[in-house]
Amino acid sequence: MSLSPTNSSSDFRYQDESSTLDVSGESESYHDEPMSYREGFKDDPNDQSSEPDAASFLGLSPPTTRTPPSPPTTTSFRLETLWHNLCQGFTSLRDSPPELRKAFVLKFLDSYSYFSFSIIFTLFLSNDFGLDDVTAGTLYGAWGALITIYGLLTGFVVDNLGVAQSLKLGFILSLLARIGIFLTTSRTMLYIHVCGTLPLANCLGIPVLTTGIRRYTNETNRGFAFGLFYVIMNVAALISGPAVDLLTIWYKGDKETESEAAAGSSSEEPRSWSMTSYRAIILTGIISNVLAVFVSLTVREIKVDTQEEVPPPLQSTTNTKTNKPSTVIDPMIIPPSPAQGVVRTFRPRTGSPWKILRETSGLPVFRRFLLVCLIMLNVRMIFRHLDATLPKYMVREFGPDVAKGTIYSINPAIIIILVPIVTAMTSHVDPLVMMHYGSYVSAASVFILAISTSIWACVVFVTILSLGEAIWSPRLYDYTVTVCPEGREGTFMALSSAPMFLAKLPVGFLSGVLLQRYCPLTLQDGEERHSQTMWLIIGLLTASSPVLMTCCWNYISKKDSARTTEFDDTVNYTELQQRSTME
Repeated sequence: MSLSPTNSSSDFRYQDESSTLDVSGESESYHDEPMSYREGFKDDPNDQSSEPDAASFLGLSPPTTRTPPSPPTTTSFRLETLWHNLCQGFTSLRDSPPELRKAFVLKFLDSYSYFSFSIIFTLFLSNDFGLDDVTAGTLYGAWGALITIYGLLTGFVVDNLGVAQSLKLGFILSLLARIGIFLTTSRTMLYIHVCGTLPLANCLGIPVLTTGIRRYTNETNRGFAFGLFYVIMNVAALISGPAVDLLTIWYKGDKETESEAAAGSSSEEPRSWSMTSYRAIILTGIISNVLAVFVSLTVREIKVDTQEEVPPPLQSTTNTKTNKPSTVIDPMIIPPSPAQGVVRTFRPRTGSPWKILRETSGLPVFRRFLLVCLIMLNVRMIFRHLDATLPKYMVREFGPDVAKGTIYSINPAIIIILVPIVTAMTSHVDPLVMMHYGSYVSAASVFILAISTSIWACVVFVTILSLGEAIWSPRLYDYTVTVCPEGREGTFMALSSAPMFLAKLPVGFLSGVLLQRYCPLTLQDGEERHSQTMWLIIGLLTASSPVLMTCCWNYISKKDSARTTEFDDTVNYTELQQRSTME
């Protein structure tokens, strides 16, 4: 089967007429008897939403075909086809609501603030506050772990507030936190912002934007929108690397070294404030954050529907079970033409934290999803070592003027190029299969640094790591939005972000311990660094993720019969690939 796409352009109409739709009915439990694919995705009996095709990451597979397409032949897959599909993807977004473009802008601004800060975070703590390796690493880990904890605690808040209000709150909190970190010289105030306001703001930004992409797209263009969303994040990361080098190498501010800062800041007394190169980097993140606040203030709470999802005009009703007024949605009264979609006001599925947790945890797919998140934890740890370990390692082994930011930027540069190509070539492969293979590639990259201590080893390490990430990381987005029911994205997205940030706590502490033992800041007479041993330990820990996924494959690859007509509960993704190939 070739990868020639169907016409995926959509014309969205904006209407002010309002009617009502009852969406407050009780959620249906998944059944064992066969049902249609679309019925399998209905979490609510009145919910007319649809899920993105797991194989349409860039909108390359027919959006209305639910059966897995056959693998492309070598002759049919050409550069012209890839270019045509890419243009077709952008065309499909042409008439999307303004909120989709705003979400892309917010993703870029938020990603730049995040990456530029995370690259220099541990160096900033040691240089400007005199923290040792273990303390700086632990604080870095606490920041990431608290993002996860706050995300789990506030997932129901996101579900109740909706995307628009959550974004406003998150970016305002983020701005306050970054300004506080930029201005303070007190360790106490630093701890308050790093462990309080900043992670709370982060948990209201990253998962919420992912939910927004789902709300602002329809079935035909959702896959391409998620691919573009991922590329935009990496464009911001690509820019942040050279920006860090520019300010840390060429900016001639307070040039106090890490060792001088550690020697002079052993007390808890605040140091005098000065515009160091690291504070200058934080200032650029503040400017980006200010722009994000203004953009977020213009975001509306809306949802895009396809023609099949547009409900008929209904009157407000009373729920006969609870004797309470039903939650209403304001859909379009005028039905769209076959090629059109509509935009309607979206009102969140509200509920208490316990109700949301009970509904979500009762789904078999949620338990498998949670296990996948936990298994992927260790392979995500290596990406945190890019922030917490690699910069200090490079500065100590190769000198303070090493191009740490530029080497870091190899990762997003490769991702930007490879993600569209790899995804187009593997769009017929299930996301879990790609996550499985890609995690092996990412884990193998670490052992390059265990073999050689050189600049070229760092370059090769980041290159192979990026290849593995291009294979599996974007498909994690695809896998997540496929399994989560509408109205409960906040809880699912918080958990999908958990491996990335929960890994920071053990990585931060482990990074500090390993650096202090095997790659210390100062050396005594006759003492040597043993950085290769440090990376060997990190590599063995990272390799546990793909190995565990292989061991648990029969369980995590099962399909729920209620979510597809192709397979029963015993059919897994391996059988899916074999059946697809035979057909």
